[in-house]
Amino acid sequence: MHYPRLAAVATVFLSQLAAAQTAWPVRPVYIVVPMAPAGTADILTRTLAPAWSAALGQPLVIENKAGANGVIGEEYVSRAKPDGYTMMIESTSIATNPSMAKLSYDPRKAFVPLMLITSVPLVLAVNPQVKASTAREFVELGKKQPGALNYSSWGNGSIGQFAGENFQITAGFKMNHVPYKSTSQALSDTLAGQVDAMFPTLPLALQHLKSGKLRGLALTSPARSPLASDIPTMAEAGYPGNEVETWFGLFIPTGVDPAILQKAHRTLSGVLGSPEMKARLEEAGFRIIASSPEEFQRFLALQIELYGRVVKQANMKGTD
Repeated sequence: MHYPRLAAVATVFLSQLAAAQTAWPVRPVYIVVPMAPAGTADILTRTLAPAWSAALGQPLVIENKAGANGVIGEEYVSRAKPDGYTMMIESTSIATNPSMAKLSYDPRKAFVPLMLITSVPLVLAVNPQVKASTAREFVELGKKQPGALNYSSWGNGSIGQFAGENFQITAGFKMNHVPYKSTSQALSDTLAGQVDAMFPTLPLALQHLKSGKLRGLALTSPARSPLASDIPTMAEAGYPGNEVETWFGLFIPTGVDPAILQKAHRTLSGVLGSPEMKARLEEAGFRIIASSPEEFQRFLALQIELYGRVVKQANMKGTD
């Protein structure tokens, strides 16, 4: 005869629980960046963090968990408690890793791809000591001295390696790939002349291109960038089929409450839609996308499939 009272108590409890869940966040949120500090993903995250933190009403704590082309950070987030307090901003690496490494997780199942945030072009950048002022001169140099040229990337399976391998296929010459553990290390050795070339993102290379510490030969984007209008696209340089842009997305462990996902997406969309943030990101070379979760899910599946085909075509070797 007391069952109705128990049911009422249970209803109140569940409603309070639901209210607590949708009140997220009530404490700091951790944003994992699976790349080292000073890389493009890190720059993007730290640019977004203050405004997004204000929108959420809680601090955002950025954790760099670099290594293995993002696999270390991705694996960490895949095991995180699905409570909305651990998120990840990751690059195209999450689409290339399944074809290049044995993973303990499936990116398509371990994460909710919540938003495709931005994309940026890569740039074929060479150390000024390299005797080439154009992409064609660089290719001819490589053909005259097979295997003499080398290029750096931020790891096996990185988009920097994919750009380099694709360029060799379309241009018909050979370079040696020199993988590093981080973007900053790869860039440092390219700037120092220990490596001839690199395919960094435009935001990362921009200051070095302007100062003359690097020479930009071609962009991997379909069109020229207003930030580096003197650098032709690969197609303009005579090498079509090299449109390889890197992108950055927000991922959350599978199992997080839908109300939390909606709030995370809504607040980040608001940050990206502000004129101030839009101008700041575009000034740095980022193209804002701010996709829906459904659009990003479809895009990610296509990207994983695409890079799987490139690995086979280029006979790229991954890690065990």
